[in-house]
Amino acid sequence: MSTGSRRGVTRGYVWGLICATLVIAVALVVASWGLITLFTDRLPVQTPGVPMTVASILIIVALGLLAWGLWLQALELLRGLRTPPWAHTLTLAGGAYLVWSLGGLLAGLSVDDTWVSPFALTLALVWAVASLLCWAVLARRVYSDRPTPQWPWERRGEPGPDWAGTDDDPWRGPERD
Repeated sequence: MSTGSRRGVTRGYVWGLICATLVIAVALVVASWGLITLFTDRLPVQTPGVPMTVASILIIVALGLLAWGLWLQALELLRGLRTPPWAHTLTLAGGAYLVWSLGGLLAGLSVDDTWVSPFALTLALVWAVASLLCWAVLARRVYSDRPTPQWPWERRGEPGPDWAGTDDDPWRGPERD
């Protein structure tokens, strides 16, 4: 990272990054919970009489907590903090664990489905990874002199796709007689 001036970002950029991070977090939760279910033959909610929608509601609440935490983390970064936000990361991970565990207990889940569940631990780890990922992307944007990444055909002087240097129109099919 450069030590000189920093590039400004808009609120829209930060919220777009937060939304992208939330999508990535949900994808990681779905994938990791699917692998846990595959290998342990256990579902996130196994308590009799408690619907699976409880898990969805708890994840949505934890996502709200993550979005709020990422916004606060972005504000700290924009105020000049250049080191990774370890306190925010641990707080977000612990908050996700507490939302799952305490919210699950309030919804009627057993202790096996809340406090000692591998799904709760995985949720906390995904939130920590999402926090660090969001910080790294925003820090690169604000404090780096590197330009925005581009596809090869977006760079000046590059020929572009194979058809760009010819008179062929890729959107038209072959000529018919």
